[in-house]
Amino acid sequence: MTRTLAFFDRLIIFLLGLLLLLGGLIPAALYWNIPYVSDFVRDINRSMIADVPGMNWYTGALIAVMVASIILGLWMILSNIRSRGFNNRAIAPANPALGETRVNVARLAQAACNYAESTEPITKATQNVSYVGQRPTATFTITANPEFDFETIVAHVEQLDEDFRDAVDTMDIDTVFKLHLDKVAAN
Repeated sequence: MTRTLAFFDRLIIFLLGLLLLLGGLIPAALYWNIPYVSDFVRDINRSMIADVPGMNWYTGALIAVMVASIILGLWMILSNIRSRGFNNRAIAPANPALGETRVNVARLAQAACNYAESTEPITKATQNVSYVGQRPTATFTITANPEFDFETIVAHVEQLDEDFRDAVDTMDIDTVFKLHLDKVAAN
């Protein structure tokens, strides 16, 4: 999610929250007779508000608001579900005349996870290759066996990071490792 999209999402939620809060405070102000607010709400001409649905412009305005809401809603949904993932990245060749090599980073990260799961201290490893902000990032979630010494687990994860970095040698990719310890078995 980009910063601009996050800003608009938060702004819309904030404005909707204020609107709902205001809608809830009006009946509360009338019920509990809050000094300044109750006087303002009582001065509103309720019969005029009740006559609005019968006015000529109301149906057209309602349709326009509905169409605008549908378009805005679809825009928000589509912009928020856009995939931030990537697969292929180019490796800078030693000799540019020989061509370009493209590597599927997701498969390479999955191979690293498969290797990690074959070692004893690591019980499960998953990967996600996507853009985090503007940076291409390979995120590994490692679940380790709690029976092993923590330094041993960290050494395995650091070796996995070093091996993955060697595999993606000239690619500019960040790596993130999330280390979880598995549940301790009750004896």
